[in-house]
Amino acid sequence: MRRGGLILLVLLVVALAVLAQFVEIPDGAVLRDEVGKAGGAAPLVFAVVCALGTAVFFPKPVLATAAGLLFGVGWGSVLAIAGFTAGAMIAFTIARRLGRAAVEGWLGERLHVLEQVFARKGVEATLVIRLLPVVPFTLANYGAGVTSVRDRHFAAGTALGLVPSTVLAAVLGDALSDLGSPRSIAALSIWAVLAAVGVWWGRNLITGAARAS
Repeated sequence: MRRGGLILLVLLVVALAVLAQFVEIPDGAVLRDEVGKAGGAAPLVFAVVCALGTAVFFPKPVLATAAGLLFGVGWGSVLAIAGFTAGAMIAFTIARRLGRAAVEGWLGERLHVLEQVFARKGVEATLVIRLLPVVPFTLANYGAGVTSVRDRHFAAGTALGLVPSTVLAAVLGDALSDLGSPRSIAALSIWAVLAAVGVWWGRNLITGAARAS
């Protein structure tokens, strides 16, 4: 899984770099002025798009990057985190209502280990999943819904765990027209470090849960 996540991250960076080189991307300030003309409904619409997109497997990094491009790093991050958390809870609730049989095929034998992880450390486990780029975001939401993690723990862990990756993606979106800038390079570097930390932390949690069971 780790290799797949790193490949996904590299492909995203390459895609952004190619986009910046061959497509004339409007300046973020210009786009934000246009969004501002749409009125106060624009932030709400974007948050709803993030929520619904999250529930139907739309790539979260794309939406997070768009948040920085359209609303700036600060406001864009807030909107994206709110939307992603709402979308995560939508998927979580759907899975919980449908039941274990509906999503067990997605997780296989790993479901038992995940149940142990969430039962012992719900908030921490959710934080790790959000730091891990190797675990599909929406799949994790549906998977968590059939474990014993409490909904409030899942919501809290999701909101907190989304902060680093969402802010970094928003930074990249805000600087999309200049990916060679120092802040873009710094954001990508921190993103890579977070991925490594998430893999290490996740392994420890899963190993501990497996031993306990």
